[in-house]
Amino acid sequence: MCAGGIPIRNKSNPIDTVLAGLEIQRFMKTYNKIKTKNGESAWGLRVGIHTGNVVAGVVGIKRFAYDIWGDSVNVASRIEAASAVGKVNVSGATYELIKEFFTCEYRGKIKAKNKGNIDMYFVHTIKPELSIDGKGIEPNELFQKYVDLHIYSGINYRKAEKYIVKRLKKELPDNLHYHDLRHTTDVCAAVERLALMEGIEGDDIFLLKTAALYHDAGFVHQYANNEDLGAELAREVLPRFGYTEDQLDTICKLIQATKVPQKPNNHLEQIICDADLDYLGGDEFHFIADKLKRELMERDMVQTDKQWDELQIKFLQAHTYFTKTAIRLRQANKMDRVQEIKDRLKGYK
Repeated sequence: MCAGGIPIRNKSNPIDTVLAGLEIQRFMKTYNKIKTKNGESAWGLRVGIHTGNVVAGVVGIKRFAYDIWGDSVNVASRIEAASAVGKVNVSGATYELIKEFFTCEYRGKIKAKNKGNIDMYFVHTIKPELSIDGKGIEPNELFQKYVDLHIYSGINYRKAEKYIVKRLKKELPDNLHYHDLRHTTDVCAAVERLALMEGIEGDDIFLLKTAALYHDAGFVHQYANNEDLGAELAREVLPRFGYTEDQLDTICKLIQATKVPQKPNNHLEQIICDADLDYLGGDEFHFIADKLKRELMERDMVQTDKQWDELQIKFLQAHTYFTKTAIRLRQANKMDRVQEIKDRLKGYK
């Protein structure tokens, strides 16, 4: 058992502990290859990580020992037991503190004594854009800058995120098949990735992510022209989470920039525009496009599959990616989708 952040508290200990867990598993993989090559038995190792409060101190009368106790210790043990050989398994509490830095996979829930059901995630690698040579193994210089930003920024982004996600879960209409909570989280992930790859640093990253969180929040009230309502909601809510008036102005302009047709006026606006329509050149294009078709058909904005494909062609050909990163990563795939839909249109009578 290992513990981070004691006896001297440090805010980065969940991140540091996950980095250690990944490094331990990499070592074991190399070590086991050598053991197997020598005809010896390999050692299967599970890693489980949880974050929470503990009681720590020195115990003993004749033989002294430093130890820790509490529910957090018990939960960590359960998370380790529910892990898999060669994997790093983290609790939902840890995931919320490390998700910006690592690629993770949701696994479901496990029951823990006195805690009920707890979410679990496998942590696979460092995010490529935050690792040396994009390999996801060693953190690069940007990784540490991003960690410092989360720890020392005056903006409490995580609380702002938690607030709006809770509202969107509760208030978004059920028949928003495309403009649902997943779309918001997808845009947040895309805007973060693009911002880091475009060299954005400091609080500007939080401003982009916050704008992505709120850019479709207006859908809780109305379908058309929702950006204005999203900006109003952001201006109303965000001051309680440490956002200044100047930052609110920037966020509202970023939200307004996502209106179609997109006409960004600066680099940050280009990034959020590209993130909002990232799916056009992504691997899940058809799945996401079908969700949008269903949403529009239920509102009688599209009546037939042919009409939908004609609308898609018109939109895709008029659309432009603005950032160098999006053009490099998404433009070619988008043009392949254009050709696919053109070919499909030839089959309609």
